[in-house]
Parts: sequence; structure tokens; C-alpha cells
Amino acid sequence: MRLALLCVIASICSAQLPAQTSVTGPVEALTFDSPTRSVRAVIGVPHSALFGPALLDNLDLASIAPGQTYGIVFEGGQCLFVSGLGSKKVSSAAISGANSHPDGVVWSGNGSLAILYSSSSGWFQSITGFPNAPVAGTAVEVTLGGAFAAVASDTGGQQIAVAVSGDNGGVYQFANGQFTRLASMAKPVSLSFSNDGQTLYALDAATLEVTAVSLGGHGFQTLELPGMANPIAIQSLEDSESRQVLYVAGGSDRLLRIVDVASQQILADVALNFQPTGIAPFGSSSFVLANRSQSANPLWLFASTPTPASYFVPAVQSRQADHRTASLAGRAR
Repeated sequence: MRLALLCVIASICSAQLPAQTSVTGPVEALTFDSPTRSVRAVIGVPHSALFGPALLDNLDLASIAPGQTYGIVFEGGQCLFVSGLGSKKVSSAAISGANSHPDGVVWSGNGSLAILYSSSSGWFQSITGFPNAPVAGTAVEVTLGGAFAAVASDTGGQQIAVAVSGDNGGVYQFANGQFTRLASMAKPVSLSFSNDGQTLYALDAATLEVTAVSLGGHGFQTLELPGMANPIAIQSLEDSESRQVLYVAGGSDRLLRIVDVASQQILADVALNFQPTGIAPFGSSSFVLANRSQSANPLWLFASTPTPASYFVPAVQSRQADHRTASLAGRAR
């Protein structure tokens, strides 16, 4: 399917929503809670945290920029930029031309870039200019001889990488409308840039290895994952000792591994009493390992400080107890 050229954000589409529930207390992060179709704050610290009341609800999908009070929400066939979350006055603006039915959203670390993507339909779309003037770019079809498997951005929102799996599988850099092949691999399932953006890490579920690609000279380093049978996701991070470390989530392994990239030494293997489904940045030193997919499920987090460990945020018990919010779609104009 050929996707049409998409327009930029409408210049006059901002609207002030009615007063929303404000957040008090220490906030680890804001998140979209799928079972209740709402945006909520996780209040407290990972080992002692609860969901706050719904800040926005009746949403089809939402994604909050890391460490920010703004994000993207999808409601009633519209993609909306929302800001001021957690305050008494939330603003919204429709993002013209943004695809309203992505499978998910990936952010740059600084929150300046969001990438909408659909692995099922094989496309991604960049939205730049956050938080002042978000603009939707042209949707890009991923037709590289394999199944679209993953997409990632560097911290500054300047680089995009994609992965495709299959007989012609590999990892590509996307820039100026062109794909450049960086490495071949049969089943790449997860990508992550180093903090400085100079290295791209790619997890190959076929070989159970991580390939580190130097983006300056296209050199390679292979990181083996001994003892892991089902690595599903990776996340690169610079730790408190300025080491580049790689977090590796093992699905059926029920494990989170921390690897020192330079020495290739395993710093820790943290056993989990649940099966992780991914690894995504959350708070200042925490990750989401398993989102809530059903109303009875908790949100599973991992915190790297003070001691690496997993924690859960108890399930939201009742939507009816929340402060109800009005529809966004009818107010973005």
C-alpha cells in the first residue's frame, strides 16, 4: 500500500481542556494504562508506588515522552498532542496528517522526536518539533525484503534505525529518505543507540547475540549472551560509573541481564518472577518490563538504583472511582 504524503500540524488547532485532576506527591513517570484506556501518573518510587487517578481517559492509545508532561494520544480517529499533564489545565492540539492507527510509538530520549510505527502494516512516521510545534512527516514504507521488526531513535532525535527479519534480514539506518544497510542478521528483534549516538546495538534472536555497530566507521563488536535462551529486548544506558551498559530482557528466561559493553562482563543477572514482554525507559532510573494488558495485571518495573531489582505497581481497581474527563477529540480545533 502506498502511503500518501502527510501534512504538517495545523497552525490553529490548540484548545484548552477543562480542569483536570492534578498530581501531587513524587511522580516516577506518566504512562498509558491500556486496560483503563487512561493516562495516569505512577506516584511514589518503584518499590512503593501506586497509580494515580486518570488524567485523561477514553483513549485508544497514548504515549508520553520520557521524563516529560507531554505526549501523543489517539482518540476517535485523531492523533493529538497533549501537554500540561498532571496540572489543572491540559492543552491539546491535533497533529494534522499523523497516522491515527499505529501499533505503537517510540520516542527519542530527549522527547523531541516521536516515531509512530506499524510492524503489521510495515510503515513508520516521524513527528518532530516537540514540545513547541510538532510536525508530522511523510509516512515511510519499510520494503526491504523482510518483515518490519523494530525501529529506534538516538537520544537527540537525529538518527533513526530500523530492523527487518527474514532471509534478507538486517539493520538499516534511515536518513534523507534513504535506507543504508548496517548489518545482516536473520531475526533482529530490538534496537538501542548508545548515549552518545555513536553505536547502534541490535539483538538477533536467531543467534542469541547482540551486534554493536560503530556508526562512524561501521565496525562491529559481538556481545554473546551465554545461558540465555529467549532474549527479547535490549536497552543501552550509561550507568552511574560512566560505563556503557546494556540491559537484556529474557522472556521465558524470566531474567534481566546487565552487561558492561566495554569488558563484555555480566554485571548482574536479576531473576524475575514474571515473564517480561520488553524493556522501555520509564522514570529517571527505571524501566517498564511488562505493561498491563488485563485489568487484574500489575505494571512491572525494574529500577537500577539503589539495588537492581524488579517491582510492581498494583492494578487499578476501578475506573468508576476516577475523576472522569471529557472527550479530547471534540475539543481539538
